[in-house]
Amino acid sequence: MRAIASYILKGPLQAGLSAAVPAAISVGAPFVLKLLLIYFSGIVVALVSLRLGGRKGLIILAAAVLAALLTGQLLGLKEIAQLDLWSAVFFWALLWLAASVLQVSRSLSLAFETIGFVAISMLVAFYLLVDDSVKLGLQLLEPVGSLLRQPGSGISSQEVDSVLLSFAKLLPGSIVTYTTVGVIICLLVARSWQARIFNPGGLQQEFRALRMGKKAGLFAMLVIVGLMFSHNLGESWVLMLMNISMVLGLVFVIVGLGLAHALIAMRNNSGFWLVGLYVSLIVLGQLVAPLLMMLSLTDIWFDYRTRFAKKMH
Repeated sequence: MRAIASYILKGPLQAGLSAAVPAAISVGAPFVLKLLLIYFSGIVVALVSLRLGGRKGLIILAAAVLAALLTGQLLGLKEIAQLDLWSAVFFWALLWLAASVLQVSRSLSLAFETIGFVAISMLVAFYLLVDDSVKLGLQLLEPVGSLLRQPGSGISSQEVDSVLLSFAKLLPGSIVTYTTVGVIICLLVARSWQARIFNPGGLQQEFRALRMGKKAGLFAMLVIVGLMFSHNLGESWVLMLMNISMVLGLVFVIVGLGLAHALIAMRNNSGFWLVGLYVSLIVLGQLVAPLLMMLSLTDIWFDYRTRFAKKMH
């Protein structure tokens, strides 16, 4: 990885090609390969932005976007494929923005807040502009419904309709959350590549220092309270809050992991406890993820790192 990062940062030509070629190939690639290529182009954009600044990163972003759009025009993509293409463009743009914020502020927490803010703003805009989000979701999921309704599937039509309705209600939040986790992963990978060359161990320190700001914490509490009293709100508000909570939950869980890393690092046999943390997250995710979220949320006011450090001494 160090060799790849060094090549990318060798000059604008190398960086531009490293972003543009995978971006162009991703347009007509199968899903898994497409995802990996989009991620790699995004990592290149983020790495250049982190090391050389947002202006240089914007040039590499433009190279990736132009390569993808030109390839899309040449291939004559259908509507669904065009939607995938523009989703990739949004993905790269958000990653560039987050990396630029991190490069200027040197605050991984602020970069995460930026990602969350943009993602939630997109959800709010969606619900303000779309009259019936569930109906649109059902239309997008109809190809899946057609497959499930085929003879021999063993699922009744009513069961299919019920499942699709449940998925349609959470589809906007699922798409935005999927994008958000991809942006966070690529940002962390780019930061780790930068750290390998210029600041060994730097990402580890930044990850352990993750803490959301009070404004983000108050907003999260507002969403939680809104969901608790959702019976007093209209259906559109309930749906919007449910989908927003998915993005908030993801960001706060990752921040909670950073806090857990920091607390575990203060103990003996930290490696053992880290393995236990991730095993429990995989096996008991429905229990551990909310605990991490609440841990990171309350840490905004209680500062567990300082409290734990005092007890250790």
